[in-house]
Amino acid sequence: MNRRDALKVSAGLVALAPFGLMTGSAIAGDMGKVLAVISHPVKDFAAWKVVYDSAEPVRKKAGVTGAEVFQDPADPNKVVAIHRFPSLEAAQAFLGNPGLKDAMAKGGVLAPPTVILATAA
Repeated sequence: MNRRDALKVSAGLVALAPFGLMTGSAIAGDMGKVLAVISHPVKDFAAWKVVYDSAEPVRKKAGVTGAEVFQDPADPNKVVAIHRFPSLEAAQAFLGNPGLKDAMAKGGVLAPPTVILATAA
């Protein structure tokens, strides 16, 4: 396993296990105090990723301070996106943006996302 955080998605639960040298508080302070973990199935990961990447300016404008994309190793069309925000209000505004729903449809998202919001402890 590499030194990055390991992500395990199982039965709708998301567990993060730190394996790096930085602590959770160090990461939260540098990249944002709010974490949004968003998972959903897509029709075609490659096509979805093109749309996701093209939305980088939208994420920046919304205050996203860090973003990563993961795939389920058993099904690469099951996607998990992790976004960091400076505040809960910024995360909620981003997730409530009507343009996000349109972008998800354009990217081939097949079902409503599962979203977990967490704040740094």
